[in-house]
Amino acid sequence: MTVLVTGGAGYIGSHMVHALADAGESVVVIDNLSTGFSNFLPDGVPLFIGDAGDENLVEDVISRHRVESIIHFAGSVVVPDSMRDPLGYYRNNTMTTRSLLNAAVRCGVNRFIFSSTAAVYGNPDQVPVPVYACWVAPRAALARLQASPPSVPGFPSL
Repeated sequence: MTVLVTGGAGYIGSHMVHALADAGESVVVIDNLSTGFSNFLPDGVPLFIGDAGDENLVEDVISRHRVESIIHFAGSVVVPDSMRDPLGYYRNNTMTTRSLLNAAVRCGVNRFIFSSTAAVYGNPDQVPVPVYACWVAPRAALARLQASPPSVPGFPSL
């Protein structure tokens, strides 16, 4: 089984790539290197420089490397930048994810982990943010999503 890590040359993504490689997993990375660095990756891990929303690239990587799982870290996370470029952030965090999911479904990949950012928790009442708060905000968003779930063919759940 090969795991595709998008944003795998970034700070958090590269740690996941190292953990997977250290565990003996086969890993491949797609990263546009806008905030990541190829030297963050362990030797021998294939890096495809490009956009995780490029469905042709993603489908090619999935088929060439027999990808069975995707871990998606290729989101934009800097809040002040998102205020300066809201459409760019929308494109990268929403449309890119949708395109990545489209490619995954077309290729039969139904294991997908979406990594988010602490920014989804808003302005916390307490710093550091207690573990409980890190559970409550995503659970509330998930509850809203589950109340009106989208249909994604090929995925048992989202």
